Amino acid sequence: MELPEYITAIGEQVEAGGAITPSEELFETYEVFAAELTNLFIRPWLAADHASRLASDGDYFRVDIGGRSVVIAREAADKIHAMRNACLHAGYRVCEEEDGHGDHLFCRYHGWDYAIDGRLTDPLLRPEEEDRSKFRLPRYAMQIRKGLIFIDPSVAGPNPPEAKPIEFADLPDLGEGKVASRKRFQTTWNWKHLRHFLWTSKDLVFDGGGFDSIAEFGPLSMLLAKNGDAALVRLIPRYAGHSDFELVRIARPGHNAEAGDEARIEEALRLEGDRIAGMPGGVLDRDFYTWYWAQMKPAADA
Repeated sequence: MELPEYITAIGEQVEAGGAITPSEELFETYEVFAAELTNLFIRPWLAADHASRLASDGDYFRVDIGGRSVVIAREAADKIHAMRNACLHAGYRVCEEEDGHGDHLFCRYHGWDYAIDGRLTDPLLRPEEEDRSKFRLPRYAMQIRKGLIFIDPSVAGPNPPEAKPIEFADLPDLGEGKVASRKRFQTTWNWKHLRHFLWTSKDLVFDGGGFDSIAEFGPLSMLLAKNGDAALVRLIPRYAGHSDFELVRIARPGHNAEAGDEARIEEALRLEGDRIAGMPGGVLDRDFYTWYWAQMKPAADA
């Protein structure tokens, strides 16, 4: 996919070493957002959630990544599937809920029914189809490490691709931890503004500020730890002018999670939103654009 000129212009300015003056289109157009989805959002790995969200056979939940949707489902303790959340017939979602429990996934559009592992069981409009084994929701590589669920949304196939190693420097073992709270924050910002805010405002996560360690996973998720507790931050670009993020607080065994002031985060978001509205292209620094261009530029130039 050829990059839009609004992105390549940033690359030229980064490499020239002078002032960076982004165009408004870099934050507003679908053309740019689509290029970011293809080149950046689906890079491995994404820390999707904590393993306790799949505590029982039949548990499932949905993860949205830009314009794509993934459903993660537990068939058994050793059989957890990360699947494209799109019916094979017309592409309609088979999982509309944020999470749920059951033994099947169902497309409401044309009534196609799937087992919890993604196998087609009842194609309502194709009753003559006898060999249904070849119909299966495409699956992504998935693994659970130290209590966190990771997915690689870059490649999907009838069988999950081989899981590549996850690199992290300092990740606490959260396998015996529990989710203490989960909150989604919504903004009317482009994701670039929200990522810059989150990655430069880490002291907001825990009450009193500070953290003991940080691990980043791909461009859209990071884990902060403090005193044995942790907070997973997952950025959720929705479209060019709307971005969410989820904050999942994970407590160490036998303790409540390290306190966080969600109202303080909301107030900081409000103030930053006012600042962005006043100068939408001017709040991002050179470090951000250097990182952004390194992610977006064609492989031959990397």
